[in-house]
Amino acid sequence: MTTTIAAPAEISTTGRWLAGAQQLKDTLTILGMNILLLFGVLCGIAIPGLVLYFLRWKLVRGKGRRQSAATHWAITLVHELCCGLLFMSADMQNELHEWGAGLAVGYLLGCLISLAGLIENLGSVSPAPTTTPE
Repeated sequence: MTTTIAAPAEISTTGRWLAGAQQLKDTLTILGMNILLLFGVLCGIAIPGLVLYFLRWKLVRGKGRRQSAATHWAITLVHELCCGLLFMSADMQNELHEWGAGLAVGYLLGCLISLAGLIENLGSVSPAPTTTPE
């Protein structure tokens, strides 16, 4: 009798680079938000983004499985889209002026990176299963 075991699907080099690009974008966003980020943490709105930011380091290091990476990219895409729409809203534009527009552009760039990461992850070929005799 033989048992077929699928090797764990690893994160590709391109996926790692995309995760690094997303981390760079998020780091610049965090630095640019300064006091606004503190307000967001106190109100709770910034916490999901910070959790995603810290979890993404696993992708940058190439750790984890592609299934969890796909889930992370999908959640990140939704998060970036919601934040982009928030900062593009008329109320935020009136309140933050050019700063709000810059943040909206940054989050929309994050949407593109997240979408590329999701497409790359889902389009990667998984390794062939290995067969071991028993």
